[in-house]
Amino acid sequence: MDRLLKIANAVEDYGGQQSPSFKSFARKFKNDFAKELIKKNCTITSFNRGHYYVSGFFRNADNLCFYFSISDIRYFGFGKMLYRSARDEKDYTGGMNRYVPITDGMTFLMDI
Repeated sequence: MDRLLKIANAVEDYGGQQSPSFKSFARKFKNDFAKELIKKNCTITSFNRGHYYVSGFFRNADNLCFYFSISDIRYFGFGKMLYRSARDEKDYTGGMNRYVPITDGMTFLMDI
């Protein structure tokens, strides 16, 4: 996860469309986050690459669902991720917002 900071800082802004560098960043984030989640027996169940942001859902070993989101990295930077409990993969309001620094071992800082 730590390698992603340099990649995020190099993302180009293509205005109304996603830049190739953002698409690459989103793919690498998904892969790295999936590896982090495995450490806590969790799995990504839905992933969305939006307009310079990423979001999605994951489930833990008890099948509890959680929403995650990283805001537009062009304006809000890259360094923390929002997550919260959710009823299912369509629940975008869910529980209380929590934030975790995006770093190696981040899942051990999360209450999941």
